[in-house]
Amino acid sequence: MTCRAVRHRFSEHRDRALDPALSAAVTAHLESCPACARDWRAFNDDLDLLAALPGVESSGEIAARVFDRLDMEGRQPGLSLIFRPFGAARPLMLPSLVPAVFVLMAVLTGALALNRGPEPLPTASTAARAEAWDGVLPPSGTESNPLFPTSEVSVPRMRSAETMPGYLLDHPGEGTVFLETVVARDGSVSAVNVLGGDSSLPRSVVEALRRERYEPGRFRGRPVAVSIYRLISRMDVWGTT
Repeated sequence: MTCRAVRHRFSEHRDRALDPALSAAVTAHLESCPACARDWRAFNDDLDLLAALPGVESSGEIAARVFDRLDMEGRQPGLSLIFRPFGAARPLMLPSLVPAVFVLMAVLTGALALNRGPEPLPTASTAARAEAWDGVLPPSGTESNPLFPTSEVSVPRMRSAETMPGYLLDHPGEGTVFLETVVARDGSVSAVNVLGGDSSLPRSVVEALRRERYEPGRFRGRPVAVSIYRLISRMDVWGTT
C-alpha cells in the first residue's frame, strides 16, 4: 500500500473498522515506513488528548428549547397558531402597521399637493379692467371710433354724380396724397386726415373734401361712421398744337 492510502485510513484503523486483511496490510506498512509510523503516533496522541478532556453536560432547559423549536418548525403556520397557548406572546400587528400608515399618508398628501390645479383668477379685477377699457374707448361705429368697410359694413357712396370732383380740376399741379375720410352717421364728413404723400394741398381742396356728402355706411341695417381711404394723384398734361 502507498503512504497516502495508509494515511487516509488512520481513523478507520484506530476504530478497528477495517477488514482483517486490510488492517494487517496497514499494520505491516506502519512497521516498515518510519514516516507513516511517526504520523500515526501524532494522530493517536492528539485524539488521546481530546479524549482526556472532561465532558460538558447540557442543561435540561436548553434541550427543551431545542425540542420545542424543532416541534414548531415541523408544524404548519396555521396549526402553530392553533396549538400555541393562549398566554403565549404573539406578534403585535398594530405597532408594525403604524409606520406604514404614516408613509402612505405622506405619499398621498404629496400627490394631492402636486396635482393641485391653478387657482381661478379673481373676477373682480377682470370686470374692473373691462369697465376701465370701455370707459377709454368710445362706442364702436361712432365718429370717434369709426368702423372699416367689411363684408358686414357697407362702403359709403357719394351723393354727387360727378366722376371727377371739380375742386381737383380747379387747382392744377402735380403730386400724390393719401387721405383718410371719416364719413359720419348722417352722411357728412367729420374728419379729413392726410396720411402720406404731398401734404401741400390747397386749403380750398381740404374744405371741399369736408363739404362732401355721402350715403352713410350701414352695419346690420343701422347707419354707422366709417373710415374710407383715397389715393389722389395729380399730374399736369399739356397738349401740342
